[in-house]
Amino acid sequence: MKEMLKLLGKYKWKVLLVLFLLVIQAFMDLSLPGYTSKIVDVGIAQYGIENNVPVKIRVSEYNKISELIEDKEILDKSYKCSNEVCDLTHYSEELSNMLIKPELILLDEDYDKFIGNESLVNGKLIDYVKKEYEALGIDINDYSFKYIINTGIKMLIFACLVMFLTFLSVYLSSKVMANFERDLRVLMISKVLSFESEEINKFSSASLITRCTNDVMQVSMLVMVFLRIIVYAPILGMGALVKVNTSGVSYLVAVPIILILIVMIILFIVVVPKMKIFQDMLDKLTVVSREILNGIPVIRAFTNEKREEERFEVENNNISNLTLFIDRSVAFLNPSLTFIINSVSILIVWVCSSKIDTGVMGVGEMIAISTYVIQISMAFLMISMVAMMIPRSLVSIKRLSEVINTKVSVLDNDESKSLNGIDNIEFRNVSFRYPNQSGNILENISFSVSKGESIGIIGSTGSGKTSLVNLIPRFYDTTSGNVFINNIDIKEYKISDLRDSIGYVPQKSFIKSGTIKSNICFNDKEDESLIKEVSKMSMSEEFILNKDNQYDSVVSQGGMNLSGGQKQRISIARAFYKKSNVLILDDSTSALDYKTDSSLRKELNKIKKDKIIFVVAQRVSSIMNLDKIIVIDNGKIVGIGNDSELLNTCKIYKEIKCSQLGGEEIGE
Repeated sequence: MKEMLKLLGKYKWKVLLVLFLLVIQAFMDLSLPGYTSKIVDVGIAQYGIENNVPVKIRVSEYNKISELIEDKEILDKSYKCSNEVCDLTHYSEELSNMLIKPELILLDEDYDKFIGNESLVNGKLIDYVKKEYEALGIDINDYSFKYIINTGIKMLIFACLVMFLTFLSVYLSSKVMANFERDLRVLMISKVLSFESEEINKFSSASLITRCTNDVMQVSMLVMVFLRIIVYAPILGMGALVKVNTSGVSYLVAVPIILILIVMIILFIVVVPKMKIFQDMLDKLTVVSREILNGIPVIRAFTNEKREEERFEVENNNISNLTLFIDRSVAFLNPSLTFIINSVSILIVWVCSSKIDTGVMGVGEMIAISTYVIQISMAFLMISMVAMMIPRSLVSIKRLSEVINTKVSVLDNDESKSLNGIDNIEFRNVSFRYPNQSGNILENISFSVSKGESIGIIGSTGSGKTSLVNLIPRFYDTTSGNVFINNIDIKEYKISDLRDSIGYVPQKSFIKSGTIKSNICFNDKEDESLIKEVSKMSMSEEFILNKDNQYDSVVSQGGMNLSGGQKQRISIARAFYKKSNVLILDDSTSALDYKTDSSLRKELNKIKKDKIIFVVAQRVSSIMNLDKIIVIDNGKIVGIGNDSELLNTCKIYKEIKCSQLGGEEIGE
């Protein structure tokens, strides 16, 4: 979570600008119902006359009012009189309150009957101003029309500004979301690339794919709704609540708020626990999909399509049923809130109609209150929709945090040394077990090898051959014992220097989409002559030259357009291209024919003087001519020496060679 906030902090100024724009937008949205109220209550009902202070008044009427008030100074400061007309120059509430009594007296000498009837007073005061305007020859209908037009223009300007601010805030928030999503995905991929085999196995490849794609998208969507809704909706709702609170019917707002909260709480209780289950099911579906896609040839060979379809259908139906349940639950929200909003609107009309009838409230004010209540309800609607997203996003945040906060098992020391060349490698009483396993895979392994030597490793399947060579580049660290390079513990060297000194060809050839050339160079600087040299050494040149585009021939994802032997030879060429001190071939010639395998062994013999070569093999013929052979059985070394020595001292080696080459080949 902390790392994600740091990523978002890079865009803090844009985020602050978006928040500022949302505050302005909410203010303008809240102003529009007020203008609607003015058009109806003032523009239509009051002929455009806003209050009891006339903008123009006859001098004779001015003098009458002046005689009826005590503080003539305020009146004189507020009006500028000519021969026949006095024009208002300064409006104040004090002036408005001061004119109420004289205006009512001038309308009707029986002033006392108006006292205590506020609605009647307001109506009479407007009538007084209207009559005064008519006496001055002002067209009252034209006056009303101009007021409506002016107020409508203000509404239009505000609406256009709201539209512009909405566009700008959406643009900025979308940009922040897109950049944040990009940075978060880069952070995740960088972290995954730093993982060793232990961490990869802990999460599984399918889960990491889901976390780097779906979970990242969920978190970025949360950022988007935060900038667009989580901030905007409360501002709008609170602003509307303040507006309604001044109208005398604020208690009506409590009804939709309580009902909406009840609906949201029920949905939370029902839906939230399902979100975590959904993400786990998505991981399972990804695993099944990858297994089916990767195993299509085997599935077809065993005519197992129907069973795999059923297997996929089970997982697909599980996630489909859960999705339907969640969507149906959330879908209940919209009609419920629509019913609540419409019911409250009816309630407002019913309550306000009596107030309108008594003159306490205008029709426009009722319309404005209805609009404000709808805005409050819509704010809660937006928050509730976001609330449905938050649990799933929180699950995604937790899943991403698990990856980001995972400590890598193999790390450099604070005082790691640089490694410049490898002269010897020694295993000294090495034992190893995989994480979360009880028994050791390797037990008390001890041997040494020097530059210029080639060493073969042979044994039955599962005996620990690959586990042994994986300790050299530190894909795993030993459980006990030590591996030494140049008589220094391997853990004291920088991991980057160590792995840069090792050329590694795994059991399963790794081929990426691109060209043959890019797979050999593997992002290193391209050297045409070296590419051709290593292709020839790895026995790849023949099939490459037979292709139309030769080294620029396109390789599909996973090398699907290459045979198993071709993929192995390109992987070996890649290791040769690296020009490393140590070369590890982990059963990487299993798909080669005997002739190609023999030619490759001759090439290895030519280059071994400057290298240490490890060859893991199942076939005795691949290692029998190497300088030293290690025989492993159940994680223990049961024999070590050259071919002739092992035939005399190691029964298991002799049995393997006899079973593969026959008794005649070994002199029996």
